[in-house]
Amino acid sequence: MPNPSIPESIVVHLGAPNEDAENVTVSFLDYIKNVASSEIYPTWPREALRANILAQISVALNRIYTEYYRSMGKPFDITSSTAYDQSFVYQRDIYENISELVDEIFNDYIRRDGFIEPLFATFCDGVEVNCNGLSQWGSVTLANQGNSYFDILRNYYGDDIQIVFDAPVDSIPSSAPPVPFKEGDTGRDVENVQIRLNRISQNYPGIPKIANPDGFFGPDTTAAVKEFQKVFNLTQDGIVGRSTWYKIQFIYNAVKKLYEINSEGLSYSELPQNYPGILQLGDSGRGALVLQYYLEYISLFVPTVQTVTPDGSFGQQTLDSVISFQKTYGLPETGIVDRAVWNAIQSTYYNILSTIDYEFMAGATLPFPGRILIQGISGEDVRALQEYLNYVSNTYTEIPKVTVDGVFGPSTEAAVIAFNRLFDIPGGENRVTAQTWRALTDIYEDLYIGSFVREGQYPGYTIE
Repeated sequence: MPNPSIPESIVVHLGAPNEDAENVTVSFLDYIKNVASSEIYPTWPREALRANILAQISVALNRIYTEYYRSMGKPFDITSSTAYDQSFVYQRDIYENISELVDEIFNDYIRRDGFIEPLFATFCDGVEVNCNGLSQWGSVTLANQGNSYFDILRNYYGDDIQIVFDAPVDSIPSSAPPVPFKEGDTGRDVENVQIRLNRISQNYPGIPKIANPDGFFGPDTTAAVKEFQKVFNLTQDGIVGRSTWYKIQFIYNAVKKLYEINSEGLSYSELPQNYPGILQLGDSGRGALVLQYYLEYISLFVPTVQTVTPDGSFGQQTLDSVISFQKTYGLPETGIVDRAVWNAIQSTYYNILSTIDYEFMAGATLPFPGRILIQGISGEDVRALQEYLNYVSNTYTEIPKVTVDGVFGPSTEAAVIAFNRLFDIPGGENRVTAQTWRALTDIYEDLYIGSFVREGQYPGYTIE
């Protein structure tokens, strides 16, 4: 669940959620113009209009961001029922001054400080109906008293709100993964499920905690998924398909009250941690190193992406490589790696990886397989890992030998732990991350080439 974007379009159900009614697809811009023209009067003071429209935008974005109706299996994003959402009168006339104001602010919205999701900014007319939110007629009174739109909003929603300006406009696909995932899989979707299940278990303590939400779908994640499925009457197969994914999302959003004005809130710490945060010139550390690793490998296949030497320091070479990637893939050439750029780089790396015949060959080094390797999984990537470990252990005898069978068992784990400790790989411990893989294949390559060099013969590069 990254930062919200403004959707290009929105599907509106012309009735109550369970009512048999038509669904219409309109642009988000036209939707907000329609709602504003249906909910408020164009003769109101501009600051009152602005405050009300921002509340309407935020309500709609909350519905889309949390996939409130989609997670219930509904084929729409929001309804036209004021009992549930906000008024929308299909094909109505739009007031000119409201249209101009919406054009100006349609990609701004309200959220609370430190939270990610758009605020479900409840509002009512304040005359016939009162609510725990903005009073539409009350906002007029405050505007006539000289209050700004932000003062009006803080009066009703509290001092801890902020306005997000100029959010990007983008098509927003379904969050559900296209392919079900299960034990042995890795990635951001797995980590997302782990984080959500751990929070849900606070309200449903029968669901076991996942000790280490790291994006690896292990036996503890299977146990938690099966118990969740049992509690919510789903097929207990331990597999996260579309129905389980959306049920997890719906219950997670419900226990955190993301659909309410007094939400528990979604913080950045609850996002999958594969994304290390914004990276830019001058940064250093594990995130920068993984970024460089991805870019270095992409450059081997995409000539317009400049190569970089992974050293964990975001210097000029890394900046040039990032800009060349952004230029190649039509992204703003900022040289800054935000979540969108990180996702694009990571996706490009994985797409290239999927085209490779992943099989160990003596003397050749394979790229990081794109998944964390840990005890309990198997495959050609594990077999390659074992070959590298055994070869390196001939020189570094602290690393125990392993059986090359493609199965990550206890002996492979012991060798990985020894390697990570010997070469001081941070965060590696008993697993093979991109950083562990990079170090291991570099050492393997040096030792392999060095085995063909006679005493005193310079191999053509510095051996470290």
